[in-house]
Amino acid sequence: RAQAQFGLKSFLDCIADCKKVVELDPKNRDARTLVKQAQEGQKDEDNKSKGLFASMCKALGKGPIPPPGKTKHIYDDGDDDDENMKDGDAEQEDDKEVVTTKEKQKERAEEEGNERAAGA
Repeated sequence: RAQAQFGLKSFLDCIADCKKVVELDPKNRDARTLVKQAQEGQKDEDNKSKGLFASMCKALGKGPIPPPGKTKHIYDDGDDDDENMKDGDAEQEDDKEVVTTKEKQKERAEEEGNERAAGA
């Protein structure tokens, strides 16, 4: 199994399997040799990964960085009314919307009542 892991370049699994073999049979030269080969293979893979990740990370932080306060909000609805509000203004705006909705409902009910009275 350790040889198969080595062939698949699964070096950490190969090393673990070889160490188990060496625990059971300390004189097993093949297992000891395979451990050393797997350790070298893992070291080579680590160096390849190190170079890859180093080149990937070089580009980080090199893009244009917008100045603070100049970025748009993710959910910006396009209205500029939110930018000029103070802390308590948002609650007042919500209250106004509720009142106008209630007023519209009342007006509609009155209109329907007038239409019914006129039709009777």
